[in-house]
Amino acid sequence: MFKQHFGMKFNPFDKEIETSNLFISEDMKELDSRFKYIQDNRGIFLLVGEPGSGKSSSLRRFADNLGPTLFKPCYFSLLTVSVKDFYMALTGILGEEPRFRKVDLFRQTQSAISNLYYEQRIMVDGATASKRQSLERNKQTIYSG
Repeated sequence: MFKQHFGMKFNPFDKEIETSNLFISEDMKELDSRFKYIQDNRGIFLLVGEPGSGKSSSLRRFADNLGPTLFKPCYFSLLTVSVKDFYMALTGILGEEPRFRKVDLFRQTQSAISNLYYEQRIMVDGATASKRQSLERNKQTIYSG
């Protein structure tokens, strides 16, 4: 209804909007420069914001501009997870069959990330909604290579 009223060709508020159609604000430009910094330094970061503020859209836009042979974007859609659930999901996203025991699963996740370190760089989206304490506690051990 509002598309007709305003003469729009597409819904600019759609979750799956084409990244080429996103409005590039000054905040988006700043976020782009931070993404570029993380990309250049192979860092880890935690992107937080209110629901609907554009976190996933920004990450999709960034991922669309990455070389698909160099990077492996991963979407993690679970809202709240335990540490083990996080490892299981991430290991599955990385193409591995997750192991059962938490310690084995941790090693498997770390190994999968290490193997991709030189082949492809990894970007995980959706973990921002996970328990922040879990990410903070485990980011050094998961992503250190």
